[in-house]
Amino acid sequence: MNDAPQKPIADSIPKTHSAVFAGYAAIFVVMILIMIKGYAYYESGAVSILSSLIDSVLDSLVSVMALSSIYYARRPADADHRWGHGKMEAVSALFQSAIIVGGAVFLAFEALDRIVHPVVMTHHWIGIYVMGISVILSGFLVLIQRRALQRSSSLAVEADSVHYGSDILVNIGTLIVLAVSFYGAPSWLDGLFAMGVAGFMVYMARGIAVKSLDMLLDRELSDDDRARIIKVIESHEKVAGWHDLRTHRNGADYVMSFDIEVDPEMLLWAAHDIAKDLEEGILKLYPAAEVLIHIDPEGYIEDARHRVKGVHI
Repeated sequence: MNDAPQKPIADSIPKTHSAVFAGYAAIFVVMILIMIKGYAYYESGAVSILSSLIDSVLDSLVSVMALSSIYYARRPADADHRWGHGKMEAVSALFQSAIIVGGAVFLAFEALDRIVHPVVMTHHWIGIYVMGISVILSGFLVLIQRRALQRSSSLAVEADSVHYGSDILVNIGTLIVLAVSFYGAPSWLDGLFAMGVAGFMVYMARGIAVKSLDMLLDRELSDDDRARIIKVIESHEKVAGWHDLRTHRNGADYVMSFDIEVDPEMLLWAAHDIAKDLEEGILKLYPAAEVLIHIDPEGYIEDARHRVKGVHI
């Protein structure tokens, strides 16, 4: 029915406990980072270290929120939420982006003040050692999060991974600023770098917000995803046609519905078997998907149930 290589269903089922583990790991790592960066800023007074410290403080808030949303999103469907609670991750990620933007604005004002009123940095090597440790810890955490994303397509973990990945770049940049300042670079360079970090934080927050809104507004899956689904449908020899394919993400799961056209003389049981074949084929690609299939007689495409104005594909 579908000749594309596929993973067995049992091996592909999203493991939400991986997302939970990644959430706890993020909180543990960020608490260590806050303590050592706070000490480094106290000793050096470098606003570049302050920028990294603020980023880590925001990360702690974001990580707690992300872990809470993962737990809530795991709740099963109930009488009031028939599709489950998966979109709570998108709500959480949207708040995360707002928190990051707020931190970036604060950092930009602080950096501007340091450019206008430069402060001489001290204890450079403390800062350098701390930033080096931060790079290692952040890199280790990102590896954990990437492994979790291979097992569970959690938007909360993905958002967390994005800004912890950006932390690595920020910390490396801070290392460079501290090093060049040690060898006599002008003091305003510290503030200028922090301004750049603030802009980068806003850029990363925008990406998270867009993905969150895409889920909340039921944006269609990518063209590649739709093409995979269509291939499964069209590869069944007894499907005479199809129409009204609609897809969206619901937390870590996918929801898809479409109509198929079959021989109008076919027995209901036989038509039902076709639908089951298609469902099994799609679940091999998207194991936790909700698949809704409506059966029409061949040639009938005038359903008014979910026609999108101007779109009938």
